[in-house]
Amino acid sequence: MLAALARLLALHSTLTRALVGLGVVLVGINVASAIWDVRTYRERTESRARRDLSNISGLLAEQTAAVLDAVDLVLRDAARGGPAAKAAAMTPRLRDEMTHIPQVAAFLVVDADGQIVGRTNETPSIKSDVAERWFSTAHRDARAGGLLLSEPYQGGPDGKKWRFVMSRRLDGPGGAFGGIIAAVMETENFDRLYRTIDLGKGGFINFRTRDGVILTRVPDAPEARKRRFENPAVSAAMQREGRFIDWLPSAILNQTVLESIVAVRGFPVEVLAGVTQDAVFAPWRAETWRIALRTLLTSAAMLGLIALAAWGLARREREREEMQRQLQQAAKMEAIGRLAGGIAHDFNNILGAILGYGELAQRNAGEGSAVRRQIDQVMQAGARGKGLVERILAFSRSGLGERVPVHVQSVIEETLEILAASLLPQVRLDKRLDAGDTAVLGDATQLHQVAMNLCTNALQAMEHGGVLTVVLDRASVPERRLLSHGTLLPGPYVRLSVSDTGSGIPPAVLERMFDPFFTTKGVGDGTGLGLSLVHGIVADFGGAIDVTTQAGAGTTFTVWLPAAGETARILAEPAGDLPHGSGEAVMIVDDERSLVALAEETLAALGYEPAGFNSSVTALQAFRAEPQRYDLVLTDETMPDMSGVELLREIRKVRPDLPIVLMSGYSGERLTERARAAGAAEVLRKPLVRRDIAEALERALQLKPSGKYAGSQAGKQK
Repeated sequence: MLAALARLLALHSTLTRALVGLGVVLVGINVASAIWDVRTYRERTESRARRDLSNISGLLAEQTAAVLDAVDLVLRDAARGGPAAKAAAMTPRLRDEMTHIPQVAAFLVVDADGQIVGRTNETPSIKSDVAERWFSTAHRDARAGGLLLSEPYQGGPDGKKWRFVMSRRLDGPGGAFGGIIAAVMETENFDRLYRTIDLGKGGFINFRTRDGVILTRVPDAPEARKRRFENPAVSAAMQREGRFIDWLPSAILNQTVLESIVAVRGFPVEVLAGVTQDAVFAPWRAETWRIALRTLLTSAAMLGLIALAAWGLARREREREEMQRQLQQAAKMEAIGRLAGGIAHDFNNILGAILGYGELAQRNAGEGSAVRRQIDQVMQAGARGKGLVERILAFSRSGLGERVPVHVQSVIEETLEILAASLLPQVRLDKRLDAGDTAVLGDATQLHQVAMNLCTNALQAMEHGGVLTVVLDRASVPERRLLSHGTLLPGPYVRLSVSDTGSGIPPAVLERMFDPFFTTKGVGDGTGLGLSLVHGIVADFGGAIDVTTQAGAGTTFTVWLPAAGETARILAEPAGDLPHGSGEAVMIVDDERSLVALAEETLAALGYEPAGFNSSVTALQAFRAEPQRYDLVLTDETMPDMSGVELLREIRKVRPDLPIVLMSGYSGERLTERARAAGAAEVLRKPLVRRDIAEALERALQLKPSGKYAGSQAGKQK
């Protein structure tokens, strides 16, 4: 490495010095940034802890106030009854109030002599020293009545329950001391409320009087408190008195804490939420170590910047070469696509003549005759040729259909019905279609091509029979997922799975099976466009493909297509009779003479008066000479000198209301948009049959704004 570095320094000294200087600067910035991050994170951690403690103590103070308000309301109501004797008469009512306040263990009435003269139940009581030393004395000496809270004490049947007492003075005759009304409060219910808040390790909650007497604490005393505090004096005081005075937290915990104290509204108590700084800053210390390690590693990486830069320069050169190769490959595929599109366009014109004249011959041949059977075979071959042209156009990206909601299940059902008629006896079709009315955004014909190609490949993989399984269902992708051929984004999908029980796909074939014109069949047995067409259509739909295969066990192709809501199933309408014209004059423009002659013969049979032109320039001259002669124009798009859209624009300048139908072997969404923007009533895709032409002309003529066939009548009068 040193020798390589020396050679690099000798060859690129200027660049190296610049890189060394940059490396030193970056290391300095990295260290300074780390120090800044550590300090900022500590401040943010402390601020967040204080904010959380303030929110928690405030919330608990409000909830505690609600409980004490309910108890004090009962005490005030009882105190208004007068001396202890009258208050004792309210014991049944106080017993009813207890059912709504679970924090109260009992209500007690104590007379002026300190004797309990009324209680809601027998078990809870006030310790005699508490009653004498705190309540009776405190209330007797206080001239004005008020609320008092006792120190916490342990009582109950087992003598281990922590309690405190809320009391109010009862006035006798002339305002003299008449006793007290007291509520024995169980701290266990407050503990249960406070335990719902998890402050984590080192956290605690105190409920205490404002003079520092703690009524209860979470974690609770005495066992938890003894484990919690290290100060032996505090532990001894808790064991001896069952309570403790709240000295400074640092004296109790022997360490610094963060705390938030909030007074309970309307009562001489407060709630304190606290946590030790050791617990608060534990994540900060861990983050500090992580930042230190990150800084050390990144700084070390920066110090090796010179060697890495040299390696990066070499890698960039290799990437440039790879990109150049990919661009060349893309240009080659684009050229192949244009060539394929041009061939398909010319072949469409040939097929148009074959199918058109074949259709006329079918009409003239007798049903069941040998000639009719031979013509039928010609038409079937022409239909297969039409399908091949569609595949070539789809590959060349010239034949993309419109993007509309497609009812997926109906398309797959139709495909399987066609496929089932040609299955061999040793092949069984197992289908499970459960997509309902889910739709995808695309073209129904292309979706049909995807399903048919996948099923055809599966059947060819099972030469000796097997099971073809087709599953269609809905699925949801919660997060981004990488498949064998594409990536799925989160969202709803329609999933089409086609499985066979064939021999599987070898690894060498698996890598290239989606390449255009790649095939494992012999010469003349396959075009190599099937799977490449599937891949292109699925990508245009915004989906992806997952392929799993196992030698001797078969292959599964799973196509994922983004769902686009739901759409109703379109029911096929009966074909019915072909619509005919009523002598309307139709201008036909196509650079293929045979197609012009075919169109003239077809339109004449449909009741129109055709006028054919094999040159768009000649057709425009004839139209300008007699613009009112024609009721409709039927023109091809791809022609020398002037395209169909250009001819359409020129005609529109003379007759804006004239219906014009455009036809092309490249019919797709872009051409349709451009043609309709120029004013075309219809855009037909070659090769055409009689029904396509008849229905398109009828629709176009119905769009004429005024006067039925006024142009034709004007032409005839001329």
